[in-house]
Amino acid sequence: MPRFLSDEWLQAFDTALRSDHELGARFVRSPIAIAQEVDDGAVRYIVVLDGEGGRIERQHPEYPVDVTFVCDRSTAAELAQGTLNAQRALTSGRLKLRGEVDRLGAAGAALAGLGDLLAGLRADTEF
Repeated sequence: MPRFLSDEWLQAFDTALRSDHELGARFVRSPIAIAQEVDDGAVRYIVVLDGEGGRIERQHPEYPVDVTFVCDRSTAAELAQGTLNAQRALTSGRLKLRGEVDRLGAAGAALAGLGDLLAGLRADTEF
């Protein structure tokens, strides 16, 4: 069982994204790269969703991102578990966004389906 935000967990996240061969079709018109920074950048990864599908990018810290989510580990864990939604985290000041926030709206319908895709990872994660 991978520990949340560990290298093993990020690899499992990447594997889950790559396993959905329909992601590319969903994001071909609204590609997006979303960075997640946890604990002042101690953990940083990028979820890339485009015409090629989905993947986690860690090797290129300068990878161009559209939006960056910034929060502490507790908030990140609650968001990943689905016990806190992003809107509530934003309004309470626990989550900050940087970048082209309107890109989230453009990709919103395609992003909505990711919860089901990641259910297995969520169930197998040690939080």
